[in-house]
Amino acid sequence: MDAVAWLLSWPVFGVACFVVAAALALGAWRWRATLALALGTGAADLVGDRVLRPWFGRMRPCYALPAELVHRVGEGADLGSIPSLHAANFFAMAFVVTASRPRLGPIAYALATAVAWSRIQVGVHWPTDVLAGALWGTLCGAIAWRALAPRQRPPARGAAAPDERSGGVGERSDA
Repeated sequence: MDAVAWLLSWPVFGVACFVVAAALALGAWRWRATLALALGTGAADLVGDRVLRPWFGRMRPCYALPAELVHRVGEGADLGSIPSLHAANFFAMAFVVTASRPRLGPIAYALATAVAWSRIQVGVHWPTDVLAGALWGTLCGAIAWRALAPRQRPPARGAAAPDERSGGVGERSDA
């Protein structure tokens, strides 16, 4: 399990997943979904690192606890612990991938959950760090998607909305 956790926490793995997610988003909604993916993930990472971590100022378990109490597999920077930016980035990606390709949602969220677990397993985050990261990343992904996702056009002026039409399904009301 340690090797799997290390792989899921490896930064190169994260970059590779972002590239795949961007390709999936680009195929689904063109540039808007890809931009939402970049914006959501970028905001989760940048604001999490520059604003939230200094604000919370929480130490990582591998530095806060005696070495004999921590199962440490990987290295963690001696920086703030909450939120987990790995979790935030993967949950931001999961939200946008799910919004643009709903069938891939379970896979995207399973991967995000596995990455969040890996951060606890390698000894560099507390469980609440990854929970906060998951919530933060989901929020960033949702805001980016809402801001950039394709919009449906409103009905033409004077046209009846679908629920205002008379007649049954498939029947023409102008006959």
